[in-house]
Amino acid sequence: MTEIESQNLAIARTFIEQFLGKGDTSIAAQVLDENVQATRLKPDSPINGREEYEQIFSAFYDAFPPIPGSEMMIEDLFAAGDRVVVRFRCVQKHTKDFFGIAATHRDITFIETHVMRLQDGKIIENIVSATNLEFEMLMAPVLTPLILK
Repeated sequence: MTEIESQNLAIARTFIEQFLGKGDTSIAAQVLDENVQATRLKPDSPINGREEYEQIFSAFYDAFPPIPGSEMMIEDLFAAGDRVVVRFRCVQKHTKDFFGIAATHRDITFIETHVMRLQDGKIIENIVSATNLEFEMLMAPVLTPLILK
């Protein structure tokens, strides 16, 4: 493994564990490029830029906080060149409205794979693939009109 790949793994781990896992958006400037592009979380288009990423994710984390006592489990973490892949699992509770969907107070399991591209020590792209059927069914009233235009 190259030194850059090792550094990229550390950055990706910090992003996953601290930003996504603990909702610590204060680290965004440390790990996300100002013009980062990301898929998911925003139903109508990709996330454009660090500021929007922080806003959208803060709203998500506020509506879906982790269940006390449960921890995000990183199942895979590896690097190749400028890319890092992380697969994780977590359980979060839907406690507040999100994109107009009222709180259900249900525990939702998230299983996600993030493929990140890094440049100069920052994440510039994050492509998310998820097996989040519960979440997607919950969000169907918002997602369906966007998909079936």
